[in-house]
Amino acid sequence: MNTDNIKTIFTDYLKTEKTQYAILINGTWGSGKTYFWKNSLTEISVEIGYKTIYVSLNGISKINALEHLLFIKLLPFIGNQENTKAKNATIFVTNILNNASKYFLKTSLTDIFKDVSVDTFNFSKYVICFDDLERCQIPVKEVLGFINNYVEHKNLKTIILADENNIDESQKGYNNIKEKVIGRVLNFKLNIEETLPQLLKSYKSDNADFYTLLVEQKQFIIDILAEYKQDNLRIISFYLDILEKIFPTFNGVDENYIRELILFSAIITIEFKKGNLKSSDSKNPKGINIVNEHYYSLNLARTIRESPNEKDADNRIKPYVEVFYETYLEKRIDNYYFYSSVYSYILSGYINLSDLENEIKKRYPEFIPTEIQDFRALLNYKFRELTNDDFETLTSNVLNYAKEGKYSIYDYIQIAKFYYYFSNNHLILVTKADIDEIIFEGLEIAKNRRQINDSILENLLHFGDDDPEVTKIKSIVKAIHFEIKKDKYLADSNELIDCLINKDEVALTSIFDKHQFSKELFQYTDNELLFETITKISNKQLFNFTELLESRYRSNNIGEFLYEDFDSLTNLHYNLDKFIKTIDVLQEPKRFLLITLLDTLNKICTHLELTKKK
Repeated sequence: MNTDNIKTIFTDYLKTEKTQYAILINGTWGSGKTYFWKNSLTEISVEIGYKTIYVSLNGISKINALEHLLFIKLLPFIGNQENTKAKNATIFVTNILNNASKYFLKTSLTDIFKDVSVDTFNFSKYVICFDDLERCQIPVKEVLGFINNYVEHKNLKTIILADENNIDESQKGYNNIKEKVIGRVLNFKLNIEETLPQLLKSYKSDNADFYTLLVEQKQFIIDILAEYKQDNLRIISFYLDILEKIFPTFNGVDENYIRELILFSAIITIEFKKGNLKSSDSKNPKGINIVNEHYYSLNLARTIRESPNEKDADNRIKPYVEVFYETYLEKRIDNYYFYSSVYSYILSGYINLSDLENEIKKRYPEFIPTEIQDFRALLNYKFRELTNDDFETLTSNVLNYAKEGKYSIYDYIQIAKFYYYFSNNHLILVTKADIDEIIFEGLEIAKNRRQINDSILENLLHFGDDDPEVTKIKSIVKAIHFEIKKDKYLADSNELIDCLINKDEVALTSIFDKHQFSKELFQYTDNELLFETITKISNKQLFNFTELLESRYRSNNIGEFLYEDFDSLTNLHYNLDKFIKTIDVLQEPKRFLLITLLDTLNKICTHLELTKKK
């Protein structure tokens, strides 16, 4: 039920004389029921001439405690009553509270008011809201029985706020007493268009500039929250606080990038609060850092997939990044950009505004070569919207640029996918054989730039292809990638050995930091050369190397990430063990340090074996 309907029903309830029932407003935790009471229903009450009292039942464990709490809530109003006993009791209790008397702790409010009965108070112009019914520790039927005394005998206007889904099923008798006490159950649904402006006002006095921005972007924020069905007031408030924290970086920033930040902050906040992203993921973007229009057209454009096995593909277990895209970005990819500093802030609580400022600066357009502009204009699902002349020009240009090796090795997969499709559907007069020849020629040129990206390759390998010809091109690109990568890591491995020989402790530590979770550090190392180097390095460097090794494999589940190191480390262990046993004269503490390294290697290999993926 929307809030306007609830207001109407509530207004009629207040205007109806001598009611003998309460109204229960039912809604999920965080949906904004309490906010709605305090900012909407109380205003209606005052306009009609009622005074309002708010009582939270959260944590109350005894009826006496509830009674005491209600008396305290009534104290500000008792002085206006006619009953002298009530006035005197009020003065007495007020003095006690003001003086913080130690005797108050030994005095029961029931005793103080023992001569002041329920009849003492005139409830005819009061509305009491009892909140958090499901969080009360008293059996619910007893609480409702207590409330019913006022509702039935004093015609007290009563609102009860609850999340009925969280009322324990063990609460026997709840439904029976509910029928007696509750006249109407109103299912509350937050009206974000009505509520958000009220939330925004809380920033008006403390942060006027931020408030101005929120007002300017109000409709954009409302559209986002509505699209993602976000009606949890606590999450929305958390989200607005996030925006306020990063707001200082917005000064002079293009509105497009401000909207990117507004959207990105909303999505990550929702995922964090839903538990799909955790604090431990603050340094692990889970693939959402590579999502962009290119990602969509390359992997998710179903308009160019015409496979009889498409249903089977849709039933597969989808990786997080794909679910993330389908949940949030199918309609908003144009406004999406991954801001690392904001992602880390939402998950960890720490923000580096300088890092965010640098990220925003990088968003401003750089010079885009003509070949990239043509590539982006043609090779996406919107190619059908091109004019005939533009399509003919772009297909010719991109193919020529591809032949000249102008694109990255990964782009040739997309080129193959689209041009095979164009050829099969007679959109171009170029055969598959001609396309292959151009792609192979271009790849030979492009690979010489030796530019690789593990994330892009991993993303490409996540998705299958309906066309085996595209799979063939993908295999070729994969082979080129690993050929370049192997050469690169062979150089890194030689650098590791050079650091050991040259006693460069700082550089050695830097290499281990750089390759903290890299599988290739030892995979491409010359095992024999590493062993020989270890036997010749200084004691200090040997100790340092052992400490760095131990630190590298300390994680409880390290085998899931670095099991590929197992063979190299086992080989080093074998050679060192043989060396120590065959060398008769080995001075201390060199011998001690080598044995320590040997023991460390043994522990690491055992740990890797135990924690590897099953």
